[in-house]
Amino acid sequence: MRQKKNKMSSHSINSTRILWLLIGLALGVSFANLAVGNRHLLSTQQIRRESPEKTTERHRRKATGRLHRKATNSHVVNSNNHKTPKVQILRNHGVKTEHNHRISHLDIGNTDNDNQQVYDGELITQMLKGEKPFPESSNNANNNEHALRLKYKPGTLHMTHAEALQHCFVNTTHYAGHITDRPASLVSLSEHYKLIYRNIPKSSSSSARHAMKDFLEGEDYRLKHDDMEVKVHEQGYSMITFVREPLNRFYSSYDEAYFRMGPWMGGGSIVRDKPRVRQAYLRNKYRVDKYPYLYEGLKSIEDFRPMYCPADVLENGHFLDCNQYQSIDDGTLSHRFEQFVRDYSGLDPFDIHLNMQMGNLVFPTGEPFPVTAIYNATLAESGWQKVAKERGVTIPDGEMTHGRKITRRFNVSKVSRETNRKICKILALDYCCLNIELPAECRGGLEQDGDDDALYCSMERRNAETMKYALEPLVIHPWSDP
Repeated sequence: MRQKKNKMSSHSINSTRILWLLIGLALGVSFANLAVGNRHLLSTQQIRRESPEKTTERHRRKATGRLHRKATNSHVVNSNNHKTPKVQILRNHGVKTEHNHRISHLDIGNTDNDNQQVYDGELITQMLKGEKPFPESSNNANNNEHALRLKYKPGTLHMTHAEALQHCFVNTTHYAGHITDRPASLVSLSEHYKLIYRNIPKSSSSSARHAMKDFLEGEDYRLKHDDMEVKVHEQGYSMITFVREPLNRFYSSYDEAYFRMGPWMGGGSIVRDKPRVRQAYLRNKYRVDKYPYLYEGLKSIEDFRPMYCPADVLENGHFLDCNQYQSIDDGTLSHRFEQFVRDYSGLDPFDIHLNMQMGNLVFPTGEPFPVTAIYNATLAESGWQKVAKERGVTIPDGEMTHGRKITRRFNVSKVSRETNRKICKILALDYCCLNIELPAECRGGLEQDGDDDALYCSMERRNAETMKYALEPLVIHPWSDP
């Protein structure tokens, strides 16, 4: 009997163990299904938030081991699945662009990689927008299709500045001196109006910050780049900026940089109560040491002012008034400017004001900021009035006077055409990626003279290896970098 009881007890224990084992397996399967369901739900929600273009791009980047930021909120998808950047800028609000409404080269003809034919901007635009196919290279057999480039003139695209920006490729190794390697950028941010203004020095930035603060409830802010993308792509913010004709801006940028890096910033009345300014100068002085002629014979601000400021103004002691008068430069300062341009590579600016505008509109990777509208800094008041009106705010005429109206200290009229052309070549990235027409000084008569060194832009297929942070399958950039 005892033997039978032991046998029954052992059988009961085994049954209990099996029961608990089955319960454990059932719970494990339930938890696994719950986790999978949650992951599927999160994935579905994420896909719903993203446009088809971003989802496709995300899968493509994952396949190559890179998650790429793809601009989505700045694009809308039409019935033909063609991406059209959603911008608020009107064409007559932008910096001047050159339009030729006649397509001169519908037949691409020679598709060699070094094709020197100059194509019409409208045809290039149609390819960028997907309305016409990009031609196949005759060297496809050699796997060089990415090397095919089409040449066109700056400012001839039938696109706004913001649209062109999204197609830009920036070689961050080549232009490293113009791009700040930081995780955040200075903006004016209005949470109330969901508006981000990206600050660009010497492009009406003082007036812009005044408009944002006094009329649109904006505050200066160091906006993290990840937060910038979330605000624009997911939270419905608009991001705007103002750009200036590059050659004209370079004059002002140099003038500002020259003053900021002068020897008077190392000591004297100007920096007596500004220790941080003096420290910044001493840290960066080495940048101008390679141009010793810039400040030859100048040790103090008292040595510098008589070179550009009228004597009667100096006698009154109202030195700030010097900035309101035409420069009396006899050519000494402009000659030093020209010598600087001859020696300047365009790649190592000695002051932040000499950074190209494009350097302020890209992430450290070279990927363009998600800018939705770009306005002309020369027409800042009308541009800001338009921005405000779209948000139900009125900016009265004459209110945009907070910018620093400073006349240039060197005589620009004495600058040669050759110097201006060199400057335009240095600034090719701005002209091409912002779709701005070349000024007459850099454009007139070049082709008629048979000048092979004229400034052109390039359009080509995005190379997955060398252009991995470019946003679009077709990209634009200078035909020749400085």
